[in-house]
Amino acid sequence: MKLTLDWQKRAIILFAVIVLIFSVILMVFAIREAERDKLEKLEEINQEQRQIADTINAQVFAYIRETEAQALRLISMVNDPEDGNQVVEASNKIKESEKLVDIIFYVDRSGQINFPLLKLLYVLNGESEFLNRNPLEIENNQLFRSAETAEYQRRYYSQAITDYRQLLRSTSHKESRALLLNRIARGYMAAGNTERAIQTYKSIVKDFDEILSPEGIPYALIALNQLGALYSGRDENLANVGTNLDLYAALLEPNWQLTQVQFFYYLRKVKKELESIKQNVEVNDLDGKIADRWRELEQTEQEKLGSMANVETIASRIRSVLMTKETALENSSGAFFHILEKLKNKYLPISYTLPDGQSVFGFSLNISFLEDEILSSILNNTEPGEEFNIQVVDAENDRLIAGETSWADDSRFQRSHTQGFKENFLPWELRIYQALPNIAERQFRMRRNIYVLSVLVVITAILLGGLLTIRSTGKELRLAKLKSEFVSTVSHEFRTPLMSIRYLADLLQRGRVKDETKKQQYYESITHESERLSRLVENILDFSKIEAGMKEYEFTETDVAEMCQDVISRFQEQVGSLEFRVESDVSPDLPRITADKEALSRALFNLLDNSVKYSGNNRTIKFQAWTDQESVLLKVEDQGIGIKKEDQERIFEKFFRSGEIQDSSIKGSGIGLTLVSHIVKAHGGEVNLESEIGEGTEITIQLPIVNKKG
Repeated sequence: MKLTLDWQKRAIILFAVIVLIFSVILMVFAIREAERDKLEKLEEINQEQRQIADTINAQVFAYIRETEAQALRLISMVNDPEDGNQVVEASNKIKESEKLVDIIFYVDRSGQINFPLLKLLYVLNGESEFLNRNPLEIENNQLFRSAETAEYQRRYYSQAITDYRQLLRSTSHKESRALLLNRIARGYMAAGNTERAIQTYKSIVKDFDEILSPEGIPYALIALNQLGALYSGRDENLANVGTNLDLYAALLEPNWQLTQVQFFYYLRKVKKELESIKQNVEVNDLDGKIADRWRELEQTEQEKLGSMANVETIASRIRSVLMTKETALENSSGAFFHILEKLKNKYLPISYTLPDGQSVFGFSLNISFLEDEILSSILNNTEPGEEFNIQVVDAENDRLIAGETSWADDSRFQRSHTQGFKENFLPWELRIYQALPNIAERQFRMRRNIYVLSVLVVITAILLGGLLTIRSTGKELRLAKLKSEFVSTVSHEFRTPLMSIRYLADLLQRGRVKDETKKQQYYESITHESERLSRLVENILDFSKIEAGMKEYEFTETDVAEMCQDVISRFQEQVGSLEFRVESDVSPDLPRITADKEALSRALFNLLDNSVKYSGNNRTIKFQAWTDQESVLLKVEDQGIGIKKEDQERIFEKFFRSGEIQDSSIKGSGIGLTLVSHIVKAHGGEVNLESEIGEGTEITIQLPIVNKKG
């Protein structure tokens, strides 16, 4: 029989190994095939994403090409490219019809760069044309020179003013009159006659707005600047503010053609003067219209300086293109070329062409309109699928241009495709995000999990039978061992009182005990041992009923104090011969509760009996009973051997006894504390245990005053 069993085991093992090997081989091949399918699916996804990006790119450039074609058609209608009015008219039509067009420029055949729709704040190329003009005829007049001598050398200002006024009456030449009035106002100012100086400068501003000084500076600009200085000297802050705001507005209008140096000189000067005034007069304290005008001019300055920066960039780049004289440019009449220029923290896309092969026409794109209107509309109309999300960002600093940010900020998604725009003309990067895991990855994982699960099922099926057999056998062996130990222990527990009863009864029956006192002691011992034997039987019967689920309790109104005193009294009599002493502290105000008196008494007896068994050399047991208004608490405390921490959680399990106790001479059935736990829980209470090795054990029963059993 033994050989047969061994052969069967070897056959099962061999069969299991063969099945496992074939299962693993099949799983490996299946997973490799799934990986190949995954790669093919990923390539399909990548191709789809490239197509989406190419489509968006094509739609954006289709809009740009449509704008370029319309602009070229309108500019080509100009008959004479050198006629500025025709160029301005065509530029206006382009600006009105094409929202994508921002700054329009035109380079005539002479190479002069013009911005037909813009009034530039300053001249782009070099100094003013008036710097080297010829002197006026009046400047050669003897009286004029005499007046200059009186003003500059002798500082005889009244004489100088008289001479200048005499010359003023003798000439009707506008440039000469502007020059003389400026000299007269300057003389009044130097002589301290501020009122006359103010009146003279005001007439210059009124009548000679466009006349330039020999230095190429408008007399009106000089007059406004001097008026501000005069008002400042007289502490007339409101008049000073108004004059400087007029000068500020004239610079930004612009009313004059200044060089870049002149413009920024006077702009800084007027702003410095306004800031100085602000120290003495808060803007909010000024007239509401003046304060509003001040703020509007500051905003206008930012906008126009930004526009001038764009204009300078365009002019510089176009000059560079013209200087290179590229063959491709010369032979590409009507074709548009694209340039992307960076200006501080923004970009300037420039589109230009040669409408007649000689002049250059072009414009910068309105990047805000392209972002907010065109690109957003294209993205909104694009349906990439549920698992894709499209974004367009500034490729340099990742500023979001269009699309949603949620997927980019979510770790559940990853960037799967990145693509710039055609010719790198637009400063953006198109990004496509994909949910993790993607379709291909999910399909692969699902197939792989199915294959692995199938192999695991096979392995589990093979091992399950043996495992169940081993576990069943082990359980039966453990139960057999526990039952054997229980029977042995109970047998010993029964044998001890029976032998004592038999021995004492035999002595009394044979009449060997003559002393009446001893007879009485023997009778009491027989009674105690009988009670002990009875409790053992009752414990076993109760345990059997609990195991069978048939244990029933009879709840009646119970005087807990009386019950405790009765248990202590009976237990003291039982252990009196062993020289054990029970110290009791039963509170007199314990309430009456609904309980099974007999079951609770048996639980207390079991606790006291355990304390005696494991008390070691200490022969004192403490019993306490008290109430905390909500519960009745019964505590049994000894100073015996204690219970290990790892055994405390299992001490209330049936048949469980600590390994050290099992190896000692202390006998026990292993069901006492199990009964205690069941009885207390049946009363809706709790059992709490505290114990330290070598220091003793405390077990507290907590019973609710209002019974919770139902």
